[in-house]
Amino acid sequence: MVYTEETKDNELYVYMNGKLIYKKWLNTGQSKIFDAMAYDKYTLKSIQEKE
Repeated sequence: MVYTEETKDNELYVYMNGKLIYKKWLNTGQSKIFDAMAYDKYTLKSIQEKE
């Protein structure tokens, strides 16, 4: 599985194999999970804010 992270303006996007699975608004801290099967408590990828 290939994970890629992309930051645009104030939003963090995380893709798995080219499919959007997670989005976070950095100024408010709110987030949205688009694929619960790909992102669960067993996911090895740690998603954190970039400084």
